[in-house]
Amino acid sequence: MKEHTPFYQWYLFAAWLIALFAMLYSLYSSEIAGMAVCPLCWYQRICLYPLAVIIGIGAFNADIHAVRYAIALPMIGSVFALYQYLEQMIPGFSPIKICTAGGDCSAIHFKWLGFITFPLLSFAACWIIVILLYLARSAERRHSLRW
Repeated sequence: MKEHTPFYQWYLFAAWLIALFAMLYSLYSSEIAGMAVCPLCWYQRICLYPLAVIIGIGAFNADIHAVRYAIALPMIGSVFALYQYLEQMIPGFSPIKICTAGGDCSAIHFKWLGFITFPLLSFAACWIIVILLYLARSAERRHSLRW
């Protein structure tokens, strides 16, 4: 008899796809397109890159425990992304001097529709991953209550 795929595995798979796309796009932008990477961008990458591995393994093995190991990383990454976005969009906003060495964190490499920048995309990716991981955990709990 064929075993069906647990529903929470689809949430993990979707979260993995977002993490993988975010990782590949950030690598493309810096390594191929040649955009400078500031310290805040590196901190966001430190939080996003492991998610492609952790969530990918969890999705492949239908291991809900991956949520426990991954959930903190996008939350931390979103804090860095939000800070950088505020630094870019609010003139003079920089209560903490994080970007004293390396690239300028307030530099805007592109701006779509007048407000969409890399940090906003990073923030959105982080919170979409958090939501998908939460939904995966909730779906797994509902599934385990039925059995």
